[in-house]
Amino acid sequence: MMTVMQAEPCLVVRNGGRRFVCGRGAGGLWSRKLILSAAIWCGTGGYVLAQGLGKAGETLAQFDTSILSSRGIDPGVSDYFRHAPRFHEGTRVVSLRVNGNQLGLTEARFDREGELCFTQVLLDKAGLRVPAATVDQGEWSEPACHDFLAQYPNTVVSLRPNREEVALVVPSEAFRELGLDEGMFSRGGLAGLLNYDVLGLESQSRSGGASRYLSVATEAGVNLGDWIVRSRQLNTSINGVQRSEHLYAYAQRDLLPWQSTFQLGQLSSNSPVFGGVQFSGLQFFPDGVKRNAGASGAVVEGLALSQSRVEVRQSGALIYTTLVPEGPFTLSNLPLLNGTSDLEVSVIEENGAEQRFVVPAASFRGAAPAQSGYYVSLGQVRASEGSEGDQPLLAMGSASWGLGRSSALSTGLVGAQTYQAAGLGLDTRPMENLTLGARGNVSRDKASGESGARSSLSLGTSLADNLDLTLSATRQTPGYREVSQIHYVDRHTDRDDFLASRFKDQYTAGLSWFDPALGGFSVGYSRSSQFDDQAYARLHGSWSKSFKHASVSAYIDSAVGASGSYDEGVSVRLQVSVPLGKDRRARSSIRHQGSRSTMTAAYSERVNEYLNYEVGAEQGLNHPQSLTRGTVNATPRYTQVGLTASQDRFSTNYSGYLKGGVVAHGQGMTFSPYRVQETFGVVSLAGVPGARISTPQGPVWTDAKGRAVIASLPAYNNSRLEVDTRSLPKRVDIQNGTKVLSAGRGSFNAVDFSVVNVRRLLLHARDEGGQALPHGVSVLADNDDFLTSVAGDGMIFIGDIGGQQALKVALSDSRTCQLQFELTEDNDEDLPYESASAVCRDLQSNEALATAEEPELPELLDGDTDAGEPSES
Repeated sequence: MMTVMQAEPCLVVRNGGRRFVCGRGAGGLWSRKLILSAAIWCGTGGYVLAQGLGKAGETLAQFDTSILSSRGIDPGVSDYFRHAPRFHEGTRVVSLRVNGNQLGLTEARFDREGELCFTQVLLDKAGLRVPAATVDQGEWSEPACHDFLAQYPNTVVSLRPNREEVALVVPSEAFRELGLDEGMFSRGGLAGLLNYDVLGLESQSRSGGASRYLSVATEAGVNLGDWIVRSRQLNTSINGVQRSEHLYAYAQRDLLPWQSTFQLGQLSSNSPVFGGVQFSGLQFFPDGVKRNAGASGAVVEGLALSQSRVEVRQSGALIYTTLVPEGPFTLSNLPLLNGTSDLEVSVIEENGAEQRFVVPAASFRGAAPAQSGYYVSLGQVRASEGSEGDQPLLAMGSASWGLGRSSALSTGLVGAQTYQAAGLGLDTRPMENLTLGARGNVSRDKASGESGARSSLSLGTSLADNLDLTLSATRQTPGYREVSQIHYVDRHTDRDDFLASRFKDQYTAGLSWFDPALGGFSVGYSRSSQFDDQAYARLHGSWSKSFKHASVSAYIDSAVGASGSYDEGVSVRLQVSVPLGKDRRARSSIRHQGSRSTMTAAYSERVNEYLNYEVGAEQGLNHPQSLTRGTVNATPRYTQVGLTASQDRFSTNYSGYLKGGVVAHGQGMTFSPYRVQETFGVVSLAGVPGARISTPQGPVWTDAKGRAVIASLPAYNNSRLEVDTRSLPKRVDIQNGTKVLSAGRGSFNAVDFSVVNVRRLLLHARDEGGQALPHGVSVLADNDDFLTSVAGDGMIFIGDIGGQQALKVALSDSRTCQLQFELTEDNDEDLPYESASAVCRDLQSNEALATAEEPELPELLDGDTDAGEPSES
């Protein structure tokens, strides 16, 4: 039963449980996208159409031509709206949804009637069984259509061409067995990349001296057929002294049938029970499929007393360096070499003072639990700084087994010529709010006759709502050795120096609490003692609370012990930040360090999503030191850049950074403001520059060729890409501004958004006598296809004139006239449409005139002449 409720300015049609609304729009035009099972005239009048069934049960709209005629509408438009929307014949990329779950993009093939073909590609993407029977075997260049509906007749197929989407509802027996299937994720592709991170500092003394620091970290690689090839290196220059450090170069591929990862090249060992070691060889481990990038759990927290350079080292290699402003800082998502070696952190201030502290591996190991499976590493240990002689061959094997739902047991062995070690580990979650991790290792070095043991314990628990506690402890005996600590030199002559550089025990504790009324609190403590009886301790804490018109925070940091050239006791900082509008903020702080007290004030503003800046000054309260500083950070769409300048009584300091990535692919080179990760892609809006697209890594903008880099895609998970239609030119339409894709690790993904460059036109049409064309008559293309109808006062709106300028108007009494108008060559792309005047000239009078002027054909001379042959004149 179909009912109509008519009200200006729109018409609402109800058909059973479905509801269709057609807005009146400009001049009462046809709304094509809403014509599903009813056709709706969005003008001053409305009418009801009966519903009928065409061939194969297809729903057809039946028009009452008498009502159409009475409304002044050409009855011929009924043929245009008779059929429901459908996909065009051929193969196209669509969004696939199965039983309500969005599975991302895939290729789908449609026949001449717009029906879906169940190809192997489609079934693999959907994770469905492949029937043996086929409907269409396909040509050699086309995939076969499997007879899926015959084998699973309860399947419901919903085709949504207006959304470029295919939705399937299938019975449970149609799904393949659970497991990771390659067909469910995008695979393959070819692209190269280069990530860069440049950091520079320069200090010019008033006395004429100068110091310079420059670091250039690069990562080059290629993704080829699901293989990941990467090489990372770091070059530094301190006052002209060059140093180059090559971290690794390897090739990697996920082995989905075994849910594991294979690596080959210069690697860092991956084991759940042993510390990492740099070696050259091959490696096999199980967590490649399930791991998440940046989920190592390692977090570095500290307090910089001025703008400082932070260096993070692991296994003796400098893995990360960055600039941090004055105040507290937190570093996460660090590019770790492994998850079992400590981090050595150096905070180097503008005046050269240096803080050093260690983040034990036991404090972040719990955030990356061991995956069940087998770990194998084979190769030769790579020489580290200070190592001498030949490096040993290495064989490392470990295994992890799940114990119930919440525990895992790990064990392993290491052999390196004269060195052997064994380890055992347990990760468990006995209660919902308690996690425990324990490790025990023993080693023996026959060459030095040393043997020993190391043990560690970590704990994380929620003592109450919003109250979390973490603890870790690690102890080792003097004779314990890691593979990386084997020196093929005279071990007896340097034993004392070797012991002095090793810790005896490490302890960490962290407590955090949040209360809506009192704010958030956190405190952390770490202590390390060495075999030469030296000890290092560090205490840091913070409190923050947001009030109605301001935010207040306090920080404390203390680094005591033999920590290099910097040891001035406790540093305390109190800061107040006041918002001054949407993107503006003022802050002031007072800091006390040792016997010196300093006050700072700063003003910051975010101009737009590309640019922000800060200016500030600091003044000593009980000393004459003063400083002014200005900072600018920008993301000019395709890179990230920052500049800082500061000046005090003794020197002028400059610093800056430049970082981002470059992707080389089949269509050229595209720049990215973000570091390109293992799995990435390029998105394209053909010929549309400056379009803003939301990606998992952050917003990106298309370049002059309409392309942008998707710097990171989470492997084996859905990723959502969305075009900000507000950033598109007014003359550009997009068929589907949102796409979801699932990428396999190591794949390169090329994603195209279909855009239509439209030229909308509003005509003011008159007949040859200067009168406005009648309301409601049909406007036709040159092939007599219906386009639209004439609105009031002779206005005609064409949604896309394109190259179609031969327009006709079907007048009453079967007369037709030709619209004649002129378009400007230079049209403003930012205007939604352009306007023009048109004159409609009667085609019948023109045809009659042409017929009258046409010369008569001569009579045939011979009556027996074949009518199909040309006659003689």
